[in-house]
Amino acid sequence: MDLYGGIERHLCLLASLCASRNWRVQLMTTSNSLNSPAREELRREGVSFLEYPAARGKASKAAKAFWLLRNALRLRSTKWDVIYTNGQSGLAPLVWLAASSGTRIIHHYHTSGDAEERAGWHWSFRKAMALAPEIVACSEFTQNEIEKCLGRKRVIHLTYLTPPLLAAPEIADKCHTPNGELHLGYIGRIISGKGIDILCRLSDELSGHHLCWHIYGQGSEYPPEFFSRYPSVTYHGPYKDMAHYALVLRGLDAVVLYSRHSEGMPISLIEAMSAGLPWIATDRGGTSELAVSKSDSFIVPREADFAEVKRLTLELISRIRCNTTSRFAQRRVYDEKLSPDRVGTAWINYLSLAKRPSRTELPISLHAKVGPTKD
Repeated sequence: MDLYGGIERHLCLLASLCASRNWRVQLMTTSNSLNSPAREELRREGVSFLEYPAARGKASKAAKAFWLLRNALRLRSTKWDVIYTNGQSGLAPLVWLAASSGTRIIHHYHTSGDAEERAGWHWSFRKAMALAPEIVACSEFTQNEIEKCLGRKRVIHLTYLTPPLLAAPEIADKCHTPNGELHLGYIGRIISGKGIDILCRLSDELSGHHLCWHIYGQGSEYPPEFFSRYPSVTYHGPYKDMAHYALVLRGLDAVVLYSRHSEGMPISLIEAMSAGLPWIATDRGGTSELAVSKSDSFIVPREADFAEVKRLTLELISRIRCNTTSRFAQRRVYDEKLSPDRVGTAWINYLSLAKRPSRTELPISLHAKVGPTKD
């Protein structure tokens, strides 16, 4: 767990949803870095925490392994129905030791799982993936890649639980003018794999197009002074909390994600859709599965050169200024396909199953596919 982050929001929302059904829920983490408001809210809802007493990145793998082993063995005294692990660490099987007869073990994989990413898997994680009794993938792309590499057909696809950042009545289309100022934003980790260099280069080459570029996040690769050389880019640092995040989205006209990273299902794009925002993103992992409202979602081919990225970005800008994008349409996709009610029901149905399912045994509601809207 990190202080803030998309996967953290999914985990917290899922824990809260399970607790609301009077299920006993315990969150066990080797990184006690979750922000205090989220932790305290979960505690009020009855969720308990078992946390290693050091912040993220402050403990060795050996220390975390010993802590996990000791606590997993201690937790065997409780009859758990489900043990759900998450991430890309070879330490996950240590948590599974808390299972007893009849306990379902589920591992959630939340990046692309493509060949490029798998080449970097540690041997211990490869073994963990091979041993995992049940695997949930965050996108259909990830599901297919994991099935292919493991030679199994029992990987389940469920998307993230992602709360709306704005209430539906707050969504309203803006009336743009041909040369009006537009605000484009990136929200996430500030690392090279997220295409920060592409964003900065675009800000220079499109300097005459009345564009303001905003970056929210942090990372040691790009200290704040790095952005001072780009006049059209404003670096804001990380958002403070979810209320601040909502204010950020209110001020944007579009979200960009020129990623070379192994995205599974970019949560920042789902959150942008909850605010009705159009977006442009590189075709990584399951990103294209979110491009339902075609006038509001622009996919950059994975191997596109900079000229193609620039052309597609200008097309997005033109559509916004011509008022041919629709915040209502983008929010409707979120409400119909990605809302907590729909996705939460799928997760609860899956976790409630009495036994390990196969893909063919799953009710249709568990396949949270993003399909075309009626219009």
